[in-house]
Amino acid sequence: MFQSFSETARPDQGPPRLRALQAHMKANGIAATFIPRADIHQGEYVAPGDERLAWLTGFTGSAGFCIATQDTAGVFVDGRYTEQVRAQVDQTVFTPVSWPGTQPAKWLTDALPDGGTVTYDPRLHTGAEIERLRDGLPTRFTLAPQETPIDTIWADRPDPPVGSIRVQPIDLAGEPHASKRARLADDLVAAGHEGALITLPDAIAWLLNIRGSDIPRNPIPHAFALLLSDARVTLFVDEAKLNDGIRAHLGNEVTIAPYAAVFEAAEAFEGTLRLDKSSAPIIFSQSREAAGRDTAWGDDPCLLPKSRKNEAEIAATRAAHLRDAAAMCEFLTWFDEGRP
Repeated sequence: MFQSFSETARPDQGPPRLRALQAHMKANGIAATFIPRADIHQGEYVAPGDERLAWLTGFTGSAGFCIATQDTAGVFVDGRYTEQVRAQVDQTVFTPVSWPGTQPAKWLTDALPDGGTVTYDPRLHTGAEIERLRDGLPTRFTLAPQETPIDTIWADRPDPPVGSIRVQPIDLAGEPHASKRARLADDLVAAGHEGALITLPDAIAWLLNIRGSDIPRNPIPHAFALLLSDARVTLFVDEAKLNDGIRAHLGNEVTIAPYAAVFEAAEAFEGTLRLDKSSAPIIFSQSREAAGRDTAWGDDPCLLPKSRKNEAEIAATRAAHLRDAAAMCEFLTWFDEGRP
């Protein structure tokens, strides 16, 4: 699939959509709310139905967020997007903010001298993010987890993607997923953890030797995985993405469950469950705490093993670079010869 460079921003829609958001906030006593770029998997590239930041503001960059109060809104972007954000948002209602130069807590403190309730969607923010925000805000602020108002006012929001999942061949993966699961399960046992919730699609793709097609040019499946200390896995995924070949590949030690069932499963899991504070949505730790369950903060168990490439992965990477280099050479030749 080729990348399109067509303009998708709608700056003209920003003011009415912001007014609708602010009306919702006033009606519900919300002083400020966060609208992040990231989805529930902390993806840099997101599905159309997760383009909340672009829908509200018009900004389509791959990183950033908006903080809206009842009478103002800041769009936080890093140095890569300084020009883009000014071109894409209506600056009569949205103020571009340099980030991380200006931290959210400082901006909120200046914008709301009387404090108030600040909401964030616990599905879209990690434990580390909320911890930093909580540490930076004065006591006159109350942080409240709440489903983002955007999902309420976005009437024609697209449905979640159901891209098909395929098997990553063993000659490219270099190791069966049963072996990977066993290695990681041994690490859980050594740490005294009964399970680990894996929320990053790239980690799940590596662990189970699968690839997805939910996001263009990103071969990852939107899914969650619960890895147990006995090496079994529950894969939470829309079954429309699976076929008989994938089910046979996963085998009897990988159980399929509905995508949305991950929330109840994580809350009800008995024993110590590992969560990665830097990547797991905070909703999981909050629900476990409310249920009196034990949570252990730790790295995603796939993080380090996935970075240690085996011989097959190294060979595949070299082959991919050769194909990429050949394509680049063909393009430069076409360009230098004047183009047709």
